[in-house]
Amino acid sequence: MRVATGLAIILCLGAATPAAAQVVETDVAAFQRLRAEGVAAASAGDLATASARLAEAAGRIPNHPGLMLMRARVAVGAGQPAQAIALLSRYAGSGLIANLDGDRALSTLAGQPGFNAVTAAMEVNRAPVGADRLTAVAAIAGDGLVESVARDEARGRWLAALVRGRTILAVDDAGAISPFLAPDPAIGGVLGLALDAPAGVLWAATSPAPPAVHGLAPEAPRPAPALLKIDLATGRVLARYPAPGGDQMLGDVLLAADGTVHIAGGDLLQLRPGSEALEVLTPAGLMRSPQGMAATPDGAALIVADYSSGLWRVDRATGAAARLQAPDDVSLIGVDGLTRVDDALYGFQNGVAPQRVLKLTLDAGWSRIEAVQVLAANLPQLDEPTTGLVHDGELVFVSRSQWSDFDGEGAPRAPSPEPALISRLRLD
Repeated sequence: MRVATGLAIILCLGAATPAAAQVVETDVAAFQRLRAEGVAAASAGDLATASARLAEAAGRIPNHPGLMLMRARVAVGAGQPAQAIALLSRYAGSGLIANLDGDRALSTLAGQPGFNAVTAAMEVNRAPVGADRLTAVAAIAGDGLVESVARDEARGRWLAALVRGRTILAVDDAGAISPFLAPDPAIGGVLGLALDAPAGVLWAATSPAPPAVHGLAPEAPRPAPALLKIDLATGRVLARYPAPGGDQMLGDVLLAADGTVHIAGGDLLQLRPGSEALEVLTPAGLMRSPQGMAATPDGAALIVADYSSGLWRVDRATGAAARLQAPDDVSLIGVDGLTRVDDALYGFQNGVAPQRVLKLTLDAGWSRIEAVQVLAANLPQLDEPTTGLVHDGELVFVSRSQWSDFDGEGAPRAPSPEPALISRLRLD
């Protein structure tokens, strides 16, 4: 589920707490504070302070795409073209692209030493990747806003979660689409899915989207967020597990090997086997927007994609979390979904340009990212890719989710958007 993390969003800070009561500031909180202070200083014309604060923010969360561009613009304003070029080189070295010609500040660097090398690197980053290995599984017409997909192997079908449609559709192997979960006013938008084939159960996270997403009036009641336990054969809801507090979004879902269901929301939540209520594993605040999850091969931890700060390792026994270190030339901001098969971890990144499908290689202890390979990028089928799974040697995922067809208020941008796409990417 995509969450807005644009640089225009500046969080308001409350009064400082007494020293004796202060808690340690997390990297994510420090990044937000320092970035806000940098923006404020730049707006006041104090570029030296702006540069210092933004550099501190970069020390907390390295290779943040928006921050790299912001720092380059501040360097231009401060008369430091070499610094701006160095930042743009780091940006391009992360595999990213930007419209430098259309940027009022950065376009003034044309002619500076190193600028042509930056633009040449970005042109390389614009090249299509994976076109010969990507094919369509199904196109889902309408404006349902497809978030995730699961495989029901016993019945030869895919199950697709619809946010705007507030339902789940079945897609057979011939591409025919049929209802699976009947619309229910008490069900919000359907987001993450996890299938437990031996138990004959589908787990689904549901959350209230803004009323405009569902085509409802602003004053319309919003369904409460909940994890649904659904009979895989009939589509009947067997049980509902409300979100603690009732006011946080529930997004991606992961079924661990021991039967525990993990749910990403504001908190990282879990439903243990035999439990009747969701529990908090890792409270909100450490990560700003947790999204996709994958269990480590030994089952001891989760790898969690935080949309705003990269990938984290979360201990499944204690909930303790630590951000994974990555190579200097990698940016993992904006990763939405994650899926793992054996020692391979795959990520769907829609919060950067270009949007990409990634293969991530971790160390033996799954505590550090050692390499990142781009499997697909710059393809027309990639438009807000979200989640997926590996099936028969192919990565099957929602490649066009339709999130880009809705504005910041959740209203459709056009009455008839292009169909959502589920695609398959052949893996070597």
